Amino acid sequence: MDNNKSLLPEIQDYWTKRAPSYSDIVKNEFADDSEGRFAAVITEQIKIAEEKTGRKYVKVLDTGTGPGFFAILLAKRGYEVTAVDYTQAMLDEAAANAAKQNVSIEFRQMDAQALDLPDDTFDLIVTRNVTWNLENPAKAYGEWYRVLKKDGLLINFDAGWYNYLFDSTAKEAFDADHENVVKLGVPDLNKYSDGSRMEEISKSLILSQKTRPEIDLEMMSRVGFETAADRGVWRRVWSKEEQINWASTPMFLLTGIK
Repeated sequence: MDNNKSLLPEIQDYWTKRAPSYSDIVKNEFADDSEGRFAAVITEQIKIAEEKTGRKYVKVLDTGTGPGFFAILLAKRGYEVTAVDYTQAMLDEAAANAAKQNVSIEFRQMDAQALDLPDDTFDLIVTRNVTWNLENPAKAYGEWYRVLKKDGLLINFDAGWYNYLFDSTAKEAFDADHENVVKLGVPDLNKYSDGSRMEEISKSLILSQKTRPEIDLEMMSRVGFETAADRGVWRRVWSKEEQINWASTPMFLLTGIK
């Protein structure tokens, strides 16, 4: 793969093709208790930040919304939500999901690394499983900082997805997770359409090659965020099946106040 060539078209094509199946995952999340688990953590973080800053967070940006899980979750709880994604097919799925949930959200197509939005616009930014998939996460953190108001809050859920491509110990643990999935007879969540293609793309993504969330915290601090990390949040937000599938790749929570 040409390292001088932008991966955005290939990433966009991948997620365009995967949008319907990924939307099915989100629909299942609303049908089970995933919404409640994530909502509890997000609203807890908002309360902590509001008490710390003396601010009330109302206007929200969901960046890399995908099929709209966080956008819908927060709109249902009374927040004013704008949701962006680079892939129109994902936005179409998100809009359909929002309609079924009877919530109003402004959906816009744009790059999380180059937001076509004014400075100092949002009280809160939420994102999940997005930063790992960016060519320039440092630029994205800078953009998110820019569009937040003073004392605004960033909430970012992610994991060291695809680190096993560069770390032999991580690969052994990843393989052990798969063996455990088979042994326990739970659904294999790593089996999805065109997974090998995303592996190839991920070989050229910077965060596949870095220790996380340490590198993220460095990037966030560099642009001005006051940072914090919860490395054990996976225990609160993941189902038992997810915990078994991704035991070696635990989800973390990063927060940043501007």
